[in-house]
Amino acid sequence: MKKYLLLVLCLCGGPAAAQSERSLTLDEAFRLALETSEALAIDEQGIKQLEALEAQRRATFRPEIYGLASQTAAQGAPGRAQAALNLSYNLFSGLRDYLAAKAAGARTDAARLQLARARQALYLDVASAYADLSARRRQIAVRSAQLEVAAGRIKELEGRAAIGRSRQSEVVAARAQLAQDEASLAAELSGENSAQLAMSFLTGLEGPLDPAGPPVAGLEPLEPYLAAARSRADVAAARQELKAAQAEARVRGRLGLPSLDLSANYYLKRPAPNESDRWDAGLTLSVPLYTGGYNAAAENQYSAQALAAASAAARAERAAVTEVRQAYSALEHSLAVIRSLQKALALAEENARLQAKDYTYGLVTNLDVLNSQNAVLQTALNLEAAAAGAAMAQARLEAAAGRAGETK
Repeated sequence: MKKYLLLVLCLCGGPAAAQSERSLTLDEAFRLALETSEALAIDEQGIKQLEALEAQRRATFRPEIYGLASQTAAQGAPGRAQAALNLSYNLFSGLRDYLAAKAAGARTDAARLQLARARQALYLDVASAYADLSARRRQIAVRSAQLEVAAGRIKELEGRAAIGRSRQSEVVAARAQLAQDEASLAAELSGENSAQLAMSFLTGLEGPLDPAGPPVAGLEPLEPYLAAARSRADVAAARQELKAAQAEARVRGRLGLPSLDLSANYYLKRPAPNESDRWDAGLTLSVPLYTGGYNAAAENQYSAQALAAASAAARAERAAVTEVRQAYSALEHSLAVIRSLQKALALAEENARLQAKDYTYGLVTNLDVLNSQNAVLQTALNLEAAAAGAAMAQARLEAAAGRAGETK
């Protein structure tokens, strides 16, 4: 039994038995995750695509210049060569190009804001994995300590049984309890290994990792969180999407306006009989008289999209405020649970001590002692779980308010 107990206690260190552990703070884990995340890299490339599209839209504000050259030949006639520079410029298009560029710029801004929100979501993922790994390692420590207590209890019972002061069945009962505790520890070690792999995936580090317990700050007033949520990155992105949709609707509303284009040529070489004419220029006015109802349908389509974008922006703000209220309530209750469990653990430890003392006087049974030890174990485990839950609630609150990831 002692050899098996020693083996289990060695396993409690998990991978650390073979490798040295690397200490890791939450800030460092998030920084590494930012460098490792492929999803963020994909989003950044998407922004570059939108920036290029915006540049294309703004290019329509400038004139275009082309070089033209041609050479023709016909049977029985001399060849005809021509070379010229052509300039074309849209003088007026109902401001459709300006509005299209404005919409493209708004969508680029929205993508940048969504990227900022993606970083906050990544912070929440890292904080979750960090808290889970920290909690599992602390629970392993609690269970390891319980094994030592159980081993000491068995040794005491064996000594008492040897002189007839305890029953052999009490020794067996204590050993059965130890076997259950060993099985629980083995399951916890498996969970800790999975948590190590999850953290390694996020940070790009090879395990084993030793996270410090995630700090839980005191509860601040609710109003600053609500104010921050109303300007959260994804809420601001929804407002930019609304601006883009409104600009695009205005573009379609101006499809019925005329457009005026300038075209000019400077000839470097011209065939006879115009070889002495070096330039010409012209204006083209285009007025849409009838398009089969296309213009009106396009305007209705994009107006509906603008109304939908307005609803989406309002919903995004309401959702952000609700998320803050939920996370704030969860943190508030988690802190209350921690305070209660701290008191409960102190009482459970005192009760276990008194039960063990009373057993030596024959006032209680061995089952009472085992139950008191189990109460200490479960209360300690619940306290560690509550601490991890509070850390997660705080991370959710920071993310819901749009603070996570930007100040880390």
